[in-house]
Amino acid sequence: MPNEDLGVSNMSDVAIDPDSVVLYGNSLVDRVTYVSATFSSLIMSMGKVAGDGREVLVPLVEVKFEGPAAHDESASKTFFSEMMPLENIAFILEDISSDLTTVCRHLSEVSAGPVKPDIKRLSETRRFLAEAKGNLEKCLGDLERIA
Repeated sequence: MPNEDLGVSNMSDVAIDPDSVVLYGNSLVDRVTYVSATFSSLIMSMGKVAGDGREVLVPLVEVKFEGPAAHDESASKTFFSEMMPLENIAFILEDISSDLTTVCRHLSEVSAGPVKPDIKRLSETRRFLAEAKGNLEKCLGDLERIA
């Protein structure tokens, strides 16, 4: 299921894809952004520890987030493109995941009421989170072999 099918503001547009979800009102639709692809690559540099002068490898990660361009679905728009230290990427993942636990807890509490989230989207979310967990476990394993 593509992530881009949320945010349709006109009910007549929904006929295109029966799985699309319509947001009521444009105040949220105009603020929704989709990241359809991410790219990360390792960039290595040499460095020196200031205190004792030891030479060390400095792992940097080039990170890019892309999404569909507003008027041309075949083109992509870069939302974010930076080179960052590996430990900063790890911090960002930890910080986002911490916030996401709060978001998921709140969603669970609100969903106890009569209106539930779309089951297909919820399934996709669970699948992405399970894959992220597995990927992070592999990453930890690779890093533990270094030290």
